[in-house]
Amino acid sequence: MASGGGGTRRVGPAAGATARRPTGRRTGGRALGLAIAALGVAGVAVARGPVEDPGCGTLALRMRASTLVYRLPRTFLRAGSDSAWTRFGTWRRGVDYVIEPMRGELRLLREPLPDDTLWVKGCWLLDPPPLELRLNAYRPGPGVVVDSSVTRAATVASRPATAHRPDEAPAGTVLSLTGNKTIAVDFGSSQDAFLRQSLDLAVSGTLGPGVQLTGVLSDRNTPLTAGGTTQDLQSLDRVLVELTAPEGSATLGDISLNLTQGEFARLDRRLQGVRGQWSAGGFQFGGAAASAQGEYHRLQLFGIEGRQGPYRLTDANGNSGVSVVAESEVVTLDGQRMTRGESADYSIDYERGQITFTNRRPITFASRITVDYQFALNRYRRNLAAAGGRWTRGSLYGFTQVVTENDDRGRPLDLTLDASDQLVLAFAGDSAARALGPGVRAGGGDYDTVRVGGAFVFAFVAPDSGRFAVQFARVADGAGDYVDSTNVAGRTAYRWVGPGRGTHRVGRALPLPESHQVWAVGGGLRRGALGMEVEGALSNLDRNTFSSLDDGNNTGRAGRAALRLEGSLPGALGGAAGLALEGRAVDRRFAPFDQLERPFAEEDWGLPPGVNFERQNRLELSGFLRPRLGGEVRTRVGRLETADGFRSLKRGVEWSRDGRLATQARWERADGRQAGRRFADGGRERLNGELRLRLPWLEPAVRAATDERRFPSDSGRVGDRFREAGVDLQGGRALRWRASVGLALRRDAQATATGFADQSQTRTWKAALESPAGGRVGAGLLFQRRDLEPLGNPLRTRSDLASARLRVEDPARGVRGLLNLEVTSEGENRRSRTLTYVGPGRGTYDAFGNLVGIGDYELVIAVSPDLERVARAASSARLGWDFGSTDAWRGSRVEFTFEAEARRRGELRLGDVAVAPGAALADAGLSRGSVLQRLETELGPGSAIGSLRLRGERRVAADRSFDNYAQTTDERVLDARLRSRTGTPVSAELEGRLRKQIAAQTLVGGGAFDRVLIERRGVGRLVYSPDARLRAVGVLEATWSRPQGQIEFTRTLRIGPDLGLAVGPRGRLDLNGRRSFVAGPAPVGLLPSADPAGAPRWEGTTRFDYRVRESTTLSLSFLVRERPNHPVQSTGRAELRAFF
Repeated sequence: MASGGGGTRRVGPAAGATARRPTGRRTGGRALGLAIAALGVAGVAVARGPVEDPGCGTLALRMRASTLVYRLPRTFLRAGSDSAWTRFGTWRRGVDYVIEPMRGELRLLREPLPDDTLWVKGCWLLDPPPLELRLNAYRPGPGVVVDSSVTRAATVASRPATAHRPDEAPAGTVLSLTGNKTIAVDFGSSQDAFLRQSLDLAVSGTLGPGVQLTGVLSDRNTPLTAGGTTQDLQSLDRVLVELTAPEGSATLGDISLNLTQGEFARLDRRLQGVRGQWSAGGFQFGGAAASAQGEYHRLQLFGIEGRQGPYRLTDANGNSGVSVVAESEVVTLDGQRMTRGESADYSIDYERGQITFTNRRPITFASRITVDYQFALNRYRRNLAAAGGRWTRGSLYGFTQVVTENDDRGRPLDLTLDASDQLVLAFAGDSAARALGPGVRAGGGDYDTVRVGGAFVFAFVAPDSGRFAVQFARVADGAGDYVDSTNVAGRTAYRWVGPGRGTHRVGRALPLPESHQVWAVGGGLRRGALGMEVEGALSNLDRNTFSSLDDGNNTGRAGRAALRLEGSLPGALGGAAGLALEGRAVDRRFAPFDQLERPFAEEDWGLPPGVNFERQNRLELSGFLRPRLGGEVRTRVGRLETADGFRSLKRGVEWSRDGRLATQARWERADGRQAGRRFADGGRERLNGELRLRLPWLEPAVRAATDERRFPSDSGRVGDRFREAGVDLQGGRALRWRASVGLALRRDAQATATGFADQSQTRTWKAALESPAGGRVGAGLLFQRRDLEPLGNPLRTRSDLASARLRVEDPARGVRGLLNLEVTSEGENRRSRTLTYVGPGRGTYDAFGNLVGIGDYELVIAVSPDLERVARAASSARLGWDFGSTDAWRGSRVEFTFEAEARRRGELRLGDVAVAPGAALADAGLSRGSVLQRLETELGPGSAIGSLRLRGERRVAADRSFDNYAQTTDERVLDARLRSRTGTPVSAELEGRLRKQIAAQTLVGGGAFDRVLIERRGVGRLVYSPDARLRAVGVLEATWSRPQGQIEFTRTLRIGPDLGLAVGPRGRLDLNGRRSFVAGPAPVGLLPSADPAGAPRWEGTTRFDYRVRESTTLSLSFLVRERPNHPVQSTGRAELRAFF
């Protein structure tokens, strides 16, 4: 209907609505207004173009070799919205890849092309919910009374027959299982077939309300038994299964056992086994049963001036070359615990048993280093069990702990004990010197017998030139007949020196199996200001379970008691105060698992470092006062008596106060006496103080310290003293940048008959600078210079430590840069090469020590156990610019990389900080030097026409770590690559390279060798790839190479195809083949080697991948190489891998 001359179209009302007829001009005006508004909105929409969905986009992934699972940065993807493609074509969902939409995991069903880009397009939730949800049940807090008037709803209980369905997981059970299993066979023409397997498994989730399960298992390249499984837990690389619940927890696999109750049964170990904890009410119980990965040992040593490392760790007998159980070490430096890490305090080589400190922790001759660690077992399999509990009720508590550790004498490592060996051990008692098995075997060896003073002894002849093979065992000094004299061809030669004058005896050292137990029980009371605790312990240590001899001294006892009173003070003084009385008695036979005393604690009482300080009787009284006006005063007095007859009295006072004017002072004195010593007096007296003024912009500080130590001795007065003063200046809290400088002066003296005589003085400069966290520019600087001047000696020792870091990031302009510098000093073994002429074709080395397979010489490398101080500087710099805003130019970049390292015997020079290639090649003072310079650019990576990549690189390396040998190499490369992509199935790629290699070797007394190789190479590739099912490549490679000075080039032409073909919906076949044609002179390598130079005449690789199921892949690969006048080489691998 029309009204008033204006027509409107009637729209039916929605269901449930009431229709209303528009009338009059009002209706027509409203319609006209709506039409105009609609036209305006449409015009704006047309002007702005289509609006993109913010929940959709394209993600770029860089594929990696042998990596099939990638985590996308988005989760909760819309089902069916994903698509994927590479520069070679589109991938098919379910054939080439699958996506788990909720977690955003992309799994490849084909072999990835390393460093190629995979684009993934899809849609996702902008604000996805969390992947895990934990429901918390309300429970009234302590002391809250629940309203009993509330009537609870009746609980619906299921009948037993219908309470649980076995085919459904209980409510609240959520488990996530990921990993892969691989079984493979490696075979080849010059090797036997090897069956290998690996397993990587990770599980996590919830088994019920509050019950969490976490598990990791890794088993790589472990040989299989006849039953197809590994034998024991030790065979696995890593295994950890942990179950936690509100009442307790259980852990299986690689566990850490840390027992801290009391003092006498403390334990900290890395084990493989099971551990559990459970608590109920006021009771707590725990236990563990495991096999020990190593044997515990504590090593205390002094630092070496100017040497950050490496410091060798030893076994219980002082032998180096042990392996350390990973993550079992606890390192302290001057009483402060260190953190492992290249950018932290220290790094450790677990395999070689060596520790090196970073330049954050300068090491001097006064540094006291302590390392508690487990070294790898080398005697018997060792088992450990522990159980303990704790009871608490009100102010009372009690605890107990039992630990037992036993060597399995039926499972020795690296040897087999026969009946005669067990008989020797049965009569050896606890003496390792008597545990010597037969050590002489006739029929060829390094020794012959000679008559000396009417007796036959063994004399070293030459390697494999004697009539006897003789083994020697280390015994105590003065208990042997032989000493080690020299090293010949990597073997230690021993010579006879007379009965009771040597350190070794003829025989095979037999390990003693041990059994060790500790039981501790204690309890205490805490009520108000009063606290008391008592503890007693028994230990049993049998050093040889094969023998019952010497078992009368296996048991030891220990006990302690403590009484503490602490509370607030009344009156005007106010504040808090406390007193503590502690006593401890440990007899000489008590054997704890861990050390009872902190490192170097014996020096505080007047004993020299390294003495047995664990067995003692000690009584100490201490107190503190914190008045209301501020500050704290602590006092301590104690008396000690050791099992060896040393007695000492120690007392001390300490003051500290924080505020605008911070003060700290400490005085401590100990006087001791060792009965039976000629110079029986020992003791220590130290005094130090510090004054610091805290201003908003500046914090100056001054400090001073003196420390005097005297030790009991029979030969003369032994002791040392140092006096030190220093000033520090650092920025205040109002500054965002943190900066500090400092200077310290120190003078060291040694004890003499009349007092102390100064020996050396040290001057140390320090500076540090650090920028605020975050921001586009970040900087950090740390520098220390230490000059040690021996008095009366013009020689001076200087050691520099420095580190610098500069970071620049400007995402808007695409600029990024990073600069790192590290200066430190380390120790390096002196080495030398000895070449022995053995006749034409009878050796395996040439005249310069190169392994050539058939040569005229044999090589012996002698390594001195002494370490030589080497200063080291390492620097790296990276500067890059990313540019391009269009699709064609996006991803274009220019990048410069510089890396250098210099190791110099003695002190560093300024040029070593960023050593130049020429200096690394020519400077004979450098023990080692290396330089990398690279300039690289990539233009138009997304262009439909083509992309260009240019790279120029130079690598220089020099090795002069041998006393009589040096080698240098210099490689310069310039290459270019052009890729053409026209959008058709056909694309092309051209690559060119110019390379120059220079090598030089110098052997003192043996002449010099040098060679320069010049190489030019061009590669062309024609690619046909209509879709993801087919990729065919024709390759043509031409190389021209010659040594410098030779006119004619060696010309090598390599041609062949690369074919990738989909075999059905589940398989893929890759074939690569090359045929080489060589003309001109025979190719040569840069350095003489046993491997033939040049390309093989025929070379082919085949790989077939077949997806048996969605998560299971079968792979077959085969490689064949054929060279003229050489046997055909072939290697292959068959692998079955399952993902889950």
